[in-house]
Amino acid sequence: MKLRLLVTTCCCALLLSAPVSANWYEMTGQAPIEQGDIAKAKQAAIADALERAALFAGVRVNSQQQLVAGVMQQHQLTLDSSSEIREIRLLSENYGGDYVTVTLQAEILPQQQSCHGSQQKKPLLLARVELGARRDAIHGQLFELDKNATAQLSRHLQDYSPAIVVNAVDYSLQPELMTESINRQLFTDGQQFVLLSQITDLSLGKQTSRFWQDDRFERYFALDVALYDLFNNQLVFQQQYRTQAEWNSELSVAGSHSQQFWQQPYGQKIDTVLKAVAKDIQQHTQCQGLLAQVSHIDQHQVAINKGARQGLQVGDNVTVMQIQRFAGKDGLEKMHKSPVTLKITEISSDNAWASASTPTLLSHLQIGDLISINSAGL
Repeated sequence: MKLRLLVTTCCCALLLSAPVSANWYEMTGQAPIEQGDIAKAKQAAIADALERAALFAGVRVNSQQQLVAGVMQQHQLTLDSSSEIREIRLLSENYGGDYVTVTLQAEILPQQQSCHGSQQKKPLLLARVELGARRDAIHGQLFELDKNATAQLSRHLQDYSPAIVVNAVDYSLQPELMTESINRQLFTDGQQFVLLSQITDLSLGKQTSRFWQDDRFERYFALDVALYDLFNNQLVFQQQYRTQAEWNSELSVAGSHSQQFWQQPYGQKIDTVLKAVAKDIQQHTQCQGLLAQVSHIDQHQVAINKGARQGLQVGDNVTVMQIQRFAGKDGLEKMHKSPVTLKITEISSDNAWASASTPTLLSHLQIGDLISINSAGL
């Protein structure tokens, strides 16, 4: 059946687990109880768990946020029409504090597998979120929001982007620095994508409180993100996310490092944005093939610089596409592909050995050659 859900967006950051068995996925989801509506929160938590399960199953998900006055209000989830959810089992539900937490199992069958890279985890460099709106950060002393938002985004990428392996670093990168030479160096260092983001708006809007109440204002938040494909030296995704919520100046001392900040309406809206970013990154990376480099050649075996962390397993049959760059007459670099089928025989966290049926199949490979890995049968 085609799954279509319309739920209130929620702030969630829970567990993502591997398949229980073939086509069965066990996930935990969470949603806040708003205005005492427990039933609505339960449905939102179930939707959150189902979306995580679908993403982990490699199903393409169309996830849209409904905006009202710039604020994300509703979350519409649609699985692609070729996929089927046969059964959902609600294992547990817990009502603690202001949240509903559910754990469920879902049997998800992709009827057509058109995504050849969904089983591999591509390395992604997460640069620290840049705090561009520093003047606005004085309200609430949010000068560490860049660091704290990066940590929150990293957690959401791990939860909602199973197609990538996140490497978060404590420095920011400017778009103008993403030159061909920098991209090549990052790729040589083992990265395949890099995610840049900048907070561009933290400003206050009109006052919403009465004169006898604590000072409350509308407060805005804007985040610009850019996803770069390092090997192809391309900007593959760019988006600005905007939201707003009520800001209570009396709680400003909490700071963005505290749980109190993230549980307030403004912190929850920022968290919703960061979660939306993670889901969009999943959609733009899940069908990309995993790229590796030949690091060693020993007779009929080659060592590659990708391993278990990137989703490879001993016994995997992989199709290796040798990619050679050469300058054409137009001055642009082009690629030449030569297919070879190998089998993974040994594996570690970030490296693997692959063997060919005969040594002659590898005679043309050299250390440093680039290969594209797609599991056979996908």
